[in-house]
Amino acid sequence: MPSKKPHIKLYADEMFPIPSATYLKSKGYSVTHAYDKKFIQKEDREHLKLSKKLGMVLITIDRDYLYYNQVNLEKHPGVIVISLSSVTPPNVNKICEKLLKVVNDDNLKNSLTRVTMTKIIKTKRGIKSEKYF
Repeated sequence: MPSKKPHIKLYADEMFPIPSATYLKSKGYSVTHAYDKKFIQKEDREHLKLSKKLGMVLITIDRDYLYYNQVNLEKHPGVIVISLSSVTPPNVNKICEKLLKVVNDDNLKNSLTRVTMTKIIKTKRGIKSEKYF
């Protein structure tokens, strides 16, 4: 029986650790890093636009995205912000594995998802919901 490949396509901005992007690729995820696109030293909004154009969920460790209340994520594949006190690649890898087992394209679409070691906080159209791992 063929193995089921993950369907989520991720765009990692330049803040996301390259070793973590490589790790996710090794697990079968479709990940494009900003460095792959030579898209570095760009404003966060530019990364948002590019991820939308590519049809990929933006994944980052840049907490600035949490404060962009005016950013419209309608018709956007979604944004994932990894929020950890220590953003070393092993910690990022661990949280990504936990998260990517329980989310899919549909529930990330048009939303900002903040992930900590213990919970997922999703904001969509101003409404917050929390789920614990």
